[in-house]
This record gives sequence, structure tokens and C-alpha cells, in this order.
Amino acid sequence: MLYQEGISTRGSKQRVGVVVSHELAHQWFGNLVTPSWWTDLWLNEGFASYIEYIGMDAVEPTWKALEQFVVHELQNVFSLDALESSHPISIEVGHPDEIGEIFDKISYGKGASIIRMMDHFLTTEVFKRGLTNYLNSKAYQSAEQNDLWCALTKQAHKDKVLDPSVTVKEIMDTWTLQTGFPVVTVTRNYNNNSITLTQERFLLRNSGTMVTSDAEPLWWIPITYTSEKQLNFTNTRPTKWMKAERSIILNDIDADPTQWVLFNVQETGYYRVNYDRANWQMIIKQLNKQSFKDISTINRAQLIDDALNLAKAGKLDYTIAFDVTSYLAHEIEYLPWRAAFTDIDYLNDMLIKTQGYDKFRVYILKLLDNVYKQVGFIDKVGDPQLTVFTRIDVLNWACDFDHEDCVMNAVQQFKNWRNTPNPDVNNPISPNLKSVVYCTAIRVGGQSEWEFAWQRYRGTNVGSEKDLLLQSLACTREIWLLNRFLDWAVTENSGIRKQDATRVFGSVSSNIVGQPLTFNYFRNKWTHLREYFGTSLSTVNNIIKSATRGISTSYELRDVSQAVLVRLVFSKKFKASLKKKKKMFISKK
Repeated sequence: MLYQEGISTRGSKQRVGVVVSHELAHQWFGNLVTPSWWTDLWLNEGFASYIEYIGMDAVEPTWKALEQFVVHELQNVFSLDALESSHPISIEVGHPDEIGEIFDKISYGKGASIIRMMDHFLTTEVFKRGLTNYLNSKAYQSAEQNDLWCALTKQAHKDKVLDPSVTVKEIMDTWTLQTGFPVVTVTRNYNNNSITLTQERFLLRNSGTMVTSDAEPLWWIPITYTSEKQLNFTNTRPTKWMKAERSIILNDIDADPTQWVLFNVQETGYYRVNYDRANWQMIIKQLNKQSFKDISTINRAQLIDDALNLAKAGKLDYTIAFDVTSYLAHEIEYLPWRAAFTDIDYLNDMLIKTQGYDKFRVYILKLLDNVYKQVGFIDKVGDPQLTVFTRIDVLNWACDFDHEDCVMNAVQQFKNWRNTPNPDVNNPISPNLKSVVYCTAIRVGGQSEWEFAWQRYRGTNVGSEKDLLLQSLACTREIWLLNRFLDWAVTENSGIRKQDATRVFGSVSSNIVGQPLTFNYFRNKWTHLREYFGTSLSTVNNIIKSATRGISTSYELRDVSQAVLVRLVFSKKFKASLKKKKKMFISKK
């Protein structure tokens, strides 16, 4: 919550704004109207997590907060909700021990995302009026989700945005009471110009564990689309509904058979979209034209995220997915790059130990070349928020992949800081460039760079700076420094607070050199970890998650299983984490 001009980053400033906006939203959602029981916690946290972006957008529209929502909330929660171990938004709570477990991304991120979906399919005007009626009628009382559905249904029928025979409850119960979310597969008949839409639950799992279609859930899905002919990315009201049915046929699509169609306009629906090969190829062709911006920024981010995750789930050939990413060579906007970096991070973890990793690295550097030149290594005061965020992401990846100019600039700026009198007070590095400069200089440097950063960490009293330095100290490739860093993280009076230990383990495990060190540390010093953290199971579970981050082969999975299960039979959360790993790793048998 603390921000200091000239020291803290733009990201820290936005984070403070988001938190303040979120807590203000609780004045209405949580305080004025309180959920009747923990089952409807999402009415608190989902609404606050959506309203925080609306509030921030009203105060600082240049930050484009509502666009950021797509990559920071919607796409972010997809990764968790695509697991078989996920849970419904509305979940029964029968014991106090279960309460803490529902304060997760599902209640916050998915809750916010389906509220955003309602905002669009009801229209903002109708949604606001219905919401106002709900708050007024239940003020200073408790409520459950059915009370909200009732208020929104009455307003929707009054304003004629929903058929009189359809209720919001009928639609939204499929989203709140069922686990997961759908992927809609678009199959075009290019002879009669019809389209078949098919829905199924999207899961990141091995194909061998597929269940029968009869056992799979069905959703009420608001269908929006545009085409190369229309190029209408402003209308987000559904033109059709999939009414909890497996498939529907559209015969009135306004699209030429030789041109692409694109579904889920502005990614307002909480679902992924897959296409037949021909339509994917037409989309790829469009993305590689100079007119690629004919497709909205949000939908370009959607195409990248959907394509790479469909490939990850085995529902799309990786050749097509990488063809979608190829257009990034001339993309400079934040949202598509943010979506790409999230998915590239997974591929980087999976491929870094393989023989083909160099080809992957060269490909990513090729994509980065143009945007690197566009954003540059100079942080300009008047740059828009999203330009600053793009620069930070691009420089971090470029330097991490040893882009020569990037590394040279980072090392020089760190050297200038070291030569500055009284470096605890005088830091010539722009706040927004600190993450890439600190990490790169420590990574390619040695003990002297590490010790300098450690002294700055001990000396600063600015929280955001302390966090940044702590994460950067984990960038070193010196094994003995990393082992010492892990030791200090679980040692009293070392200078690292107990609550920051998980950040140390997480940062070290994200370093390719540190991944095996983190796991071995967990395996060999389990007793000390349990004694140090005591009853804080959440801390231990977070350390386990960090320790197993680098799993990418069946051999490593077996090694983890043997080493960990004997220690953590009691931990349900860990079992869920291990189950997640089994579904997501790339087998290299």
C-alpha cells in the first residue's frame, strides 16, 4: 500500500490504486449487503475484483484498466479453472477450516470475469439498474446469489434484453454451480456458409483420461462474433445463445466463405474458442498483414492465449499455435505481448532442458527484435502506462535470453549505480527499469554485484524496493550464493522476514540454476522447514509449489512423488498441486 515517487515503479502505483479501489467496492459488496453464508463469498470478492477496474478506469482512464482486466484477471484464472481439481464459484462450506480455502482465484478472478460477462450480455445500462435495485432492496441485510439473479432478471425483462421465458438464474447457475468453463469449437461449412458451434469443458489433461460427453457439463453461452467483412468489435451483445446444449448450427452468418470469422468479441464471454484449420489459417493471414490491427487489441491477445492453450491441451496443433504468434514480430501493443509472455513462460520451463531449446530461444528473440527497438531502454516520463508495461516485459525477456544490447545497457546502468556516492539514497536507475537492470546485472555478475544488492536490500525502508531487490538477488547463477540465500530465508535475524521466505523460494525456483536447488533444499531440510514455519501450512505449501515448478518430465514427476508424498500425506492442498503437475507436464518418455 506504500508508494514513493521516484523510487516505486508504475506497476506499484497501479497496484496501490487497484487495492484501494477494491476495498472501496466492499463498502457496497460486503458491507452494505453481506452474503448470507460463505457459499456466496464470490458476491463479495468477485464484485470487488471487477469494480476495482471500473473505479480505476474512472480515475485514470489513460491506464486502460478495463482492457488490462482481460490479461490480468480473465486469462489468468483460466489456467487454474482448466484443471480437474478446480471447484465451482459457489461452493458449500460446512467447516471453519474450509473457509480459508475459498479465498482463491476462482472466487476473485472467475467471479469478476462472469460478472463482466453479465455486464456485456445484459448491457451496462441494464446491469447497473438491476444492480442498483439489488443493493437498495437488500441494504443492511444479508443476501444470496438468487437475490441478485432475481433483481437482474426483473430489470432485463423490463428493458427487454432477455426473452421473457429466460431468467438470469437459468443462465448464471451454469457458471456458478458447475466447475470449469467451456471451449466453443467453430466448424464452418464452406459450401453452404453455415457454422456449427460445439461446446465441451476445457481441460488441461492427458487425452487418455477423457470422460464421456454425457458426463460433461453444459453452459448457457452468450455467442458474439464478427467477421472480416464486418470488422465490428464494439457490439458485445450476444447474437445467439448456446442454451446449455452440446451444439447449434448457425445459418445466418454474415461472412464470406473466403474470409475469417472470429467469436467471443472483446473476450467478454468466459470461454475459449477453437476453429477449423481453414479459419485459423485465414486469421493467421490477417494477423500477418499490415492491417492486422483490424482485429481489436483484446481479440489479438485472445487469439494468442487461446491458440497456445488449446495446443497445450492437445486440441490444436502447435504448428498453428506458433503460426498465430508469428505476427508478434510487428506487434507493439501491451495486451497481445502480455498474453504471449504468460504462455511463453510455460513453454520456456518445459523446453529449457531439451536439445531444441536454442531454436525456441532464437525464435522468441526474432519476435522481440522490432518491439525492442520500438520501446527502447530509455524510460520516458510521459510514456503511457501500457507502453511502460510493454517495455518492462520486453526488456526482461530480451535480457533473460541474452539479447546483446539489452544486457549491455543493464550492466552499465547497474555499474553506474555502484559508482554513485551514497547509493542507498542516490539511485540513477529509472524505477521502471530496476527489475531488468538488477536481475540482469546480478545474473551475469558475481559475488560483488550480489553483495552490493544485498546491502541495498538491508538499507532501504521502501517496501516495493525491498521486494524488487529480494527477487533480483535470486537471479544469480552462482550456486553457493543461491544456497546461502535459501538458508538465510529460513534463518532468524538474517535480514529476511519470515513472511518473505516464500518469495525467496519462488524467485530462486524461477532461475534455471535454482530449480533443482530449491527442490533439493525442500527434500533435505524438510524438518527444519516444518520447525521454522510451524503451523503455517499455507507457507509450506507455497514453498512446495515453488520447489516443484521445474517439473517437465515423467522421471522428474516420479522423483517428486517419491520424495514428497512420504512427507505430506496430511496436506490436501499439496495433493491438488501434484495432481495439477500430472496434467500439465510434457512427457519426454
